[in-house]
This record gives sequence, C-alpha cells and structure tokens, in this order.
Amino acid sequence: MNQDLSHALFLTEGRALYDEAAKRLLSQKIVLAYILRECLPEYQDYTPKEIVEQFIEGDPQVGETAVHADEEISECEKPERILGLNTEDITVTEGMVRYDIRFKALLPKDPERLYLILNIEAQNEKQTWYPLLKRAVYYGSRLISSQYGTVFSGMDYGAVKKVYSIWICTKSAKKYRNSMNRYEMVEECLVGENRSDPENYRLKNLILLHVGEYDEGTHEGILGFLEVLLSGKLQTEEKKQILQERYHIAMTKKMSEEVTQMCNLSWGIYQDGVEDGVEQGIEQKGKEVALALYQDGMPLEKIARIVSESMTKIQEWLAEAPVSDPV
Repeated sequence: MNQDLSHALFLTEGRALYDEAAKRLLSQKIVLAYILRECLPEYQDYTPKEIVEQFIEGDPQVGETAVHADEEISECEKPERILGLNTEDITVTEGMVRYDIRFKALLPKDPERLYLILNIEAQNEKQTWYPLLKRAVYYGSRLISSQYGTVFSGMDYGAVKKVYSIWICTKSAKKYRNSMNRYEMVEECLVGENRSDPENYRLKNLILLHVGEYDEGTHEGILGFLEVLLSGKLQTEEKKQILQERYHIAMTKKMSEEVTQMCNLSWGIYQDGVEDGVEQGIEQKGKEVALALYQDGMPLEKIARIVSESMTKIQEWLAEAPVSDPV
C-alpha cells in the first residue's frame, strides 16, 4: 500500500474514532440534561443537575452499532454512561434503523409520570446525499411506531408517548450554521372551529441544530455549548476549563476521560490538516482511497460507506479518473 493511501485510510479511521468519541461525550447524562433544558420547553424551569437526578430514567443506550438487549453492561459504566434502550429498531416490513443515542425522560409536572422517548443524532451534514430533514422525519416516525408492543398494544393508542428526535449537525453549509429549527404537527381548521387537544397530535417533534465553529464564546445558549463540547480546535485542558467555568459541568473521572479522548482525536486530525479549511484535500484523499479500493475489486456500495460519500459521487470520481476495470 502506498504512503498516500495508507495516510488516507488512517485519516478515515481517525474520523470514525472521532465521531464515536463525540457520541460518547454527548451521551453523558449531564450533557443530555443540558440539551434537554435548552431545547425542550418541558425542562426549561430545571437545572441540568435536577434533570439528571429527577427525569432521565433508566439506562438509555448509546452507539451507532447494534446493541442487543441481552448484552451485559459493565456495572462500573452504569452510573454516568447512557447505555439502555435498544438503538437497533427492527421490523420485518420496515427494515432497520440505528440511533446514535436513545433514551427515556420523565415529563416534569405530570401527575401520571408519563415520559418522552428521545433520540439524539450527531451528523456531519456534508456527508449526506439526501435531505437530512426527511431522515429526521423518518426517525421520529419510527420512534412512535416502535412503541407498539412495548409501550402500548392492541387499540390502546391513547398510551402513545410523545417523542423528540434531536439532530446535532456539524460541518453544515455556512448559511445554516448557528441555527436551531423545530418541527411539529400543527392543527389547521379548514371548516368550522373543531379544536383538538394539542397533546393528541403534537406527538412527533424534530429539532435540528446546525453548530458553527468555536470562536471564543461568541455564541450563547445550546449552540455555544455544543461549539465548545465538539470543537476540534480547543485542547483538552482549555475545553475542560470552559465547560467547568462557563457551563458548570463537573469534571468527573468519566467525563474527564471522554473529553480527553475526543480532544486527542480531534486535535490529531486537525493537525493533519483534515479539519477546517482543507476540504479539498480531504476530498482528494477520499478519491484516492475510492479508486484504490475499486481497483482491488470492492463493490461501489461498500466503497461509498468507507469514504462516507454517495454512490453518485463515487461514480463521478471513477468517470473522471483514468482507471481500468478491476480484475
């Protein structure tokens, strides 16, 4: 394997490790609590600490790869790590979806202690070749349909729980950065004034956050928090200090380890010129990997997954390059 291909494969692996580290960091209960408070009106009157202690229920689950219900969870990881609800949602007719982070949270001020079902997705929007919002709609719909047989059965549709699907988008197009949008079903009375209880139709809620680059605290609220948390520029101790002083996030042993791991990965990638301002170089490396794998006889679908590009983009690269068909 030539040096350029080896380096490109190393960077591809590094990005995958970084993405996984980012999800692990987002899965910390105190981080999830901050997201709930800033994004969901139900939690705006509570501190992140109160949300962790009173409302995040059970052992939700983290991970893009499937985690089966019978897998054992290390006892030492349970207190601080979100590791519960199955992220793999399977039906014979609908296929499979994997959630990055899926968990339950009790609704505040609810005498029946009903709960929300939430999932949080960390996405690099530039790597998608379809409208991300449509995927969010689909995931939200699956969060509702998957309740059949677990939350309710038969005709007991009154037991369907409200769901939120929260999408944290990094590397968005500049026009979308530093924005947050919410999508929910609304009622429109076309004839007459027959009004329904919003609790019966506002069941699926989608929130898309387009995170910008960290710029010394110029943004406030949830966007500023996520910029700090996911920044590839801040080094470990600087990031920890900001999280503690500005956002009052205690650096527990586990939280400190997750921050350190992600910072080490992101800084290494940044130093190699992959982060920020070298996107043309990234594409060139991806193209080199794709062409080499094609020459080795790998199917286009698998190549597209490895380099995180669309089939259309891979086909364009192959059409541009003077390559021979695989043997």
